[in-house]
Formats: sequence, C-alpha cells, structure tokens
Amino acid sequence: LRQAVEMQKTVNTPAESKANAMHALGECLRQQQKLEESEQILRQAVQIFTTVGRPSEAKANTLHNLGVCLHQQQKHDEAEQILRQALEIATTLNVSAQSKARTMYNLGQCLLYQKKYDDAEQMLR
Repeated sequence: LRQAVEMQKTVNTPAESKANAMHALGECLRQQQKLEESEQILRQAVQIFTTVGRPSEAKANTLHNLGVCLHQQQKHDEAEQILRQALEIATTLNVSAQSKARTMYNLGQCLLYQKKYDDAEQMLR
C-alpha cells in the first residue's frame, strides 16, 4: 500500500484515487495499532477529499476511520467532531443503513467515554 500511495503521488492520478489509496493505507496502519501514523495518513486523505469539494461516501468512510483512530488514542473530543462529520455526510448521501449504523455505534461509544450519556443513548438506540 505504501508503494501504491507513493506511486500515485508521482503519476497524474485523480485526487480521489490518491485519497482512496491513502485511506486504505491509513486503515491498514490503524489495524496494526500504528495509530499516530494512521492518523497522519487519514488526515491527508480527508484533506484531499475536501479539496475535491463534494461530499462522498469515500470521504465519510475516511472520516469514520479517522474518528475511530482518534478514539483509540483517547482523543475523544476530536473523535466526536470527526464522527459527527462522517455521520452528517452519510445521512446527506443516504448511504447504506449498515454504514450509517457503524458510524452511529462508534460515535455512541465515543460519547460514552466522555460521559455524555444522553447523547450516547440517542446514538446507540
């Protein structure tokens, strides 16, 4: 994945393709518990998606994984904000119920860690 990301930086590749490759690398790193590096790569992917200018399911998924990464690092306030952004895009685009439920669950967990019980209950119902 690292090679794919580096290769896409040197070739004239559409921005969304670069962001998708970075998202995959960031998620791979997160799964390996390389959380700081994952966070950095996922933030770069979000930035690329943002420059494209239109909300997409891929951006929502990247925000979701960034939020989970931040939550795993105990950065709950920022994780909450990022997961709310992911949920907003997912709701606007009417993505699959499974994808939306996954984001709501992770946001609910994040809210629980912050002792925002009423908000957490709303997300987890």
